Amino acid sequence: GIGERSNPTEFRAFLDRFYKLSSRAILDHDGIVDKFVGDEIMALFGAPVSHPDDAYRAVKVAVEQVHILEEWNRVRVVEGEPAIHIGIGINTGSVVAGYLGSSKALEYTVIGDVVNTASRLCSVAGAGEIIISRNTFELVKDYFETQELSPTQVKGKAQALQVYKVLGEKRSRR
Repeated sequence: GIGERSNPTEFRAFLDRFYKLSSRAILDHDGIVDKFVGDEIMALFGAPVSHPDDAYRAVKVAVEQVHILEEWNRVRVVEGEPAIHIGIGINTGSVVAGYLGSSKALEYTVIGDVVNTASRLCSVAGAGEIIISRNTFELVKDYFETQELSPTQVKGKAQALQVYKVLGEKRSRR
């Protein structure tokens, strides 16, 4: 990975740029950046304020993030830097949202099976892929081209999950 080939200062500068580029799309669509974990970004749509189209917003942001990264990669390659590849996983459902932690270190976040499954979908996603759950698919199928994938077994689930790969937006929604 990039972290292995860079000194800590270079890697931090890379992560700062990556976070800035990725976060912009999240915030532009009324999502919130829940946390940064290593080179992972956890974003929320629908908490603390929900919208009827939160699933659409989440997938729209993922598509934009893939395009933003493609543009940045063109610049990186010209500058002699390696291309960056990400996989995105999205799940939709009810979560527990609120402040968790101790009195000295409270953090607003979400927890629950829906969150865990989204994390597992990130692991399923290959380079440049957006993988969504069936729950998300049902809410966005009219707006995005998708490809149904074989049911996928993920950690923590007894049953294989039906998942879909997002290929792009069907048409302008707004």
